[in-house]
Amino acid sequence: MSIKKTFILSLFGVIGVTTVSQAQMSSSEVIYKIHDVSPVKENNEVVSCDFSVTFYSRAPQMVSNLELNLSWVDEVIDNQIKAEKQEKVLDANGNVAGYRGQSKTESYTAKKIGTDVSVPPLSPSKQLSIKANIKTDRCFLLLQKPMLSVRKCRYGNGQAEEMIGMCNNLFRYISPEQGDYYSEFKPVSYEQEQKEIEDKAKKEKDELENIYENALSSVKRISETLNTME
Repeated sequence: MSIKKTFILSLFGVIGVTTVSQAQMSSSEVIYKIHDVSPVKENNEVVSCDFSVTFYSRAPQMVSNLELNLSWVDEVIDNQIKAEKQEKVLDANGNVAGYRGQSKTESYTAKKIGTDVSVPPLSPSKQLSIKANIKTDRCFLLLQKPMLSVRKCRYGNGQAEEMIGMCNNLFRYISPEQGDYYSEFKPVSYEQEQKEIEDKAKKEKDELENIYENALSSVKRISETLNTME
C-alpha cells in the first residue's frame, strides 16, 4: 500500500471518529419543559406561581447533585425602565443637559424573576418531574422560554466543581410550539410511578400498624379492667 493511500485512509479514519464523537456529543442533552403553571392567591391577590418542570435525559451518563436557577425577564418592564433612564434632562435654556439615568419603575418592581430548583439524580433515558414555586404575580412569564443556569452539577463520575460548564450546555428547553413537547415526554414519569407505589405501600403499612396499636391498646384496657374486678 502506498504512503499516499495509507495517509488518505488514516484521514478518513480520523474524520469518521470525529463525526461519531460529534454525533455522540449532539445527542448528549437533557430536554425539559415547563407546564401546569398555576397562580397562588392570598386575599384574592396573586402572591406566587406554582409550576412543574419535567426533564428527560438523552445523556449517556448520570446527572446528579443538580441545582438549577430558572429566571425570566419581563420585556415590558425592561423596556419601561430603559425608556425612563433615557429621558432627556433639559437645562434652564431648554437644551439637553443629559439623560435621567434613573427609573421610578425599577425602584418598586424587578424586570427579572427567578427561582432555584433542586433536581433528583437523573439516569440516562429516564424522565422525572418536579414541582416548584416562584414568588411573583406575573405567572404569564413562565409561559416564555426561561434562562437556565447551573448552580451545582455532577456529570457521570466527574467532580461537581468541574462539571458546571459542561452542564450549562446540557439542557435544552422545549416549548409547547415544538413537536417534542408532545412526543418526547411520557404522561407520567417512571419516578412518579415508583413514588406512587411506594406511597401506597407506606400508607397501607401505616394503616396496619395503626390497627395493631389500637388492638394492643384495647387488650391492655381489657386486662386492666379485669384486674380491677379481681
